[in-house]
This record gives sequence, C-alpha cells and structure tokens, in this order.
Amino acid sequence: MEHVLIWPSQYPLLLRGLVEQNGAFILDALEAWPNCITSKDEQGVEATVLPPLFYLQWLKPIEPFESCYFQHIDEYDEQQQAYTAQLFAHIEQSGMTRQELSVMLLERFAQYSDLTLQKDAVNYPNFFDLLVSLKYEQVFTWCLTTGMTLTPQEASSTWEKVSFRAAVEANIDTCISDRPATATIATERLLQKQGEFYQLLELLCDDKEQVAQLLEQALLNQVTSDDVKQPELINLLTRGAKGTERDAQGRSALMWAIEKGFVNVVEKLLPNHDINDTDLQGQTMMHFAVKSNLASMIELIIQHGVDATKEDAQCQSPYRLAMKTPLLVAKKTLEKKGVKELSEQGKWLKIKQVHFLYALVSLLLPVQLLLFFSEYIEDKSLLVGVATALGLLLFGSARSVRRGQLYPNMSHPWSLKGLSALSWFSVSAQILFALLIWTTLLRG
Repeated sequence: MEHVLIWPSQYPLLLRGLVEQNGAFILDALEAWPNCITSKDEQGVEATVLPPLFYLQWLKPIEPFESCYFQHIDEYDEQQQAYTAQLFAHIEQSGMTRQELSVMLLERFAQYSDLTLQKDAVNYPNFFDLLVSLKYEQVFTWCLTTGMTLTPQEASSTWEKVSFRAAVEANIDTCISDRPATATIATERLLQKQGEFYQLLELLCDDKEQVAQLLEQALLNQVTSDDVKQPELINLLTRGAKGTERDAQGRSALMWAIEKGFVNVVEKLLPNHDINDTDLQGQTMMHFAVKSNLASMIELIIQHGVDATKEDAQCQSPYRLAMKTPLLVAKKTLEKKGVKELSEQGKWLKIKQVHFLYALVSLLLPVQLLLFFSEYIEDKSLLVGVATALGLLLFGSARSVRRGQLYPNMSHPWSLKGLSALSWFSVSAQILFALLIWTTLLRG
C-alpha cells in the first residue's frame, strides 16, 4: 500500500517567512495549514499531512529513491516551485549545511509556535526517530537544549546511537520525561547484552551500588550466552565489572570466562578473585581451565598459583577430568607443567609396588639373621654387608616411589600401614646389626 506525504501549498510561504523573518507570512501560513491527518482514497493510497516542524527537517520534498517513511508529493504552484528552487540554490552556494539551516529556521519558528505540541501531535513518524534517521545531531542537541523531552522509549533508542549520546548526557537533568521508566528500560537493555546502557544508568540512578550490581549481573548474563563475543565482555570490564556475580550453580562470571577461553577477559578479572575459589560442586579454576582445552588458559591459571591437583565434590581432579572427557590439549599441557595422575588401576599398582618392596625389606631381617647363624656360611661380615645394602636399596626405592608425584594421596588399610612400620623396623635393625658386626671386627 502506497503512503504519501503531502507538502502543503502553505509550506513555501512559511519557509519564506522564516527566511525573511516576516512574522505576517509565518502566521498566515500557520493559520491556513491543513489538519494533520492521514486519509485513504478509493485506491487505498494513504495521504498524510504533518505539522510544519517535520517539514523543516526535510526542508524540501525528497526524491523517491531517497524517501523514508513516505513518498513525497508537493502541492506547490509554479511561483512557489520557482521560489523554493531559487532559495535552496542560494543556500547551497552559501555553504550552510542542512542542519545549520534547520536549526536557524527552528529558532525563528519557536517564536510563533509551540514545537513540543507539534512534535507530539502525531505518532508516526516519531520526531526524534526522524532526526536519528537523518543523522541530525545538531538539531537533536538544539531540541534538548530548548526543553524538549524524551520518552523512555525515545531515550533508549537515541542512546543506542553513539553520536547522539553526548546531547542526552549534557541535558540529562531536563531531557528525560520519566526517569524511573527510562532506568527500567536501560536495565533491561543492559542485561540483554547492551553494555552501553550502563553509562545511562549511572546518569539516571543515585544508588551507585545498585548500578554496580546490575553491571555484574549483565556481565554474568553475557558470558553465559552462547553467542557472546570477547569485545562485548571487555566493554563491561572497562566500565568496572569485576566478575563476582554467581549463577545458581555458584559459578562466577570469571569461571565462565575461563571455561569459554576468553584469555584477555580472565587476565583482567583474576586480580579481583581468589585463585582457589570453587563453585557449589567444588570445581576449581583449574577444572574450568581444563574444560576450555586451551594451553594458554591452563598456563595462565597455573601461573597465578592455583592448586592444580585439588579435587571437586565428586573426587575428580582437573587431570582426571582431562582424561575422562577427553581433552587432549589440556592433558598434554598439564603433563608439561608436571601435573599428572594415574588411573584407579594405576594407583593400586603403585600402592602394591611400594608395599611389595616393604615386604621384601621386612623379610630380609629374619633371612639375614638365619644365614648369619648358619654354620655353613663362613664370611659372615660380607653376608651382613650385602644384606644390609640390599635392604637399604629396596627401602630407598620404596620411599622414592612413595614420595613421587604420581603416588595416590589416599587412606591405606591398617595392614599396609603395619607393613610400612615393620619395614622401618627391619631396615633399622639391619643397620644396627651391621654396625655391631663391623665394630666387633674392627676391635678384634
């Protein structure tokens, strides 16, 4: 359906009155201005007449390929056509921009008519939306400076345009018609991944702690989103977000950033957090670094002193998580940093290895005594030396494995604890027995 904007025949007279500062022309044009309505003919074509304020933004009917909102059609006679053509030719030669001309005309027009009433007289098009579409920042600034106000929806839509924010900020005390409603919309936009609304909230709200809390919630909402981009998060960090807000699982925004591999974000957030912090499942920063499967992330977390072996509530360490998933990059990076663990079967093999050596050490003492008192062994000092050396070697091997990084840190049965104590007694007795024999030989 075709939608036409009618340029009334009174417009050239109004324009002439404003340019020549002739009040009679201006008042005559306003008095004869047609009703601002939209009508529909038999062919379904809608024809609209707007208040003069809107025409002073376009200044003249625009070509069809330029049109926005409407197709522009004028009702000028030949004399009016000639006058407007001559006027705009003169303006172009003077070097005055359309915005400068529009502001000048509005300043003069405001002396004869209430521009706010004209602005609010129609719902479509929205006057401020028109200024945004025309990129008329100067006109927008002039309007706010002269006392025009923005509805909450207008304030939020214009705030999205970077070039229009300065005018809103400069007139924030007077240009917002409903501050609480505007703050509500800004809060919704902030939580919907539009970080630029944090500054608007700061301007609107006196409770800075509440605004800071909203910023933290916005960061958490963004970092948990599937399509989040790192620059969006950096934007919130530059506004002061610390990443302290947590979700229902107790995961902070930092933990989510680690898991998603946003290294630059994590570097900025880490100074504000305990590196050994956990979520409700007991998962540490290292667990989330492993989930990222990024070597740079794992190395960054290790550099900040995380306990890389701490288990979560399910007794799963970061290394076992990498083994289980599997996350090959994470596994190799952990091993490169010296973080390595055994499977459950491997753990029990280590325990068996150590306690088998303890058992051999424990058996050496009675065997050594039996052979020493045997009448068939002649060189008893050599026997004692060899047996003691073997006992020390076996015991040292067992202790070396026991102190190794891969030895499982778990509770042992009392039987194994007793065997360990017996090996200590056995090797100690062998050493004392050897010292006794060698001391006797030296004295003899």
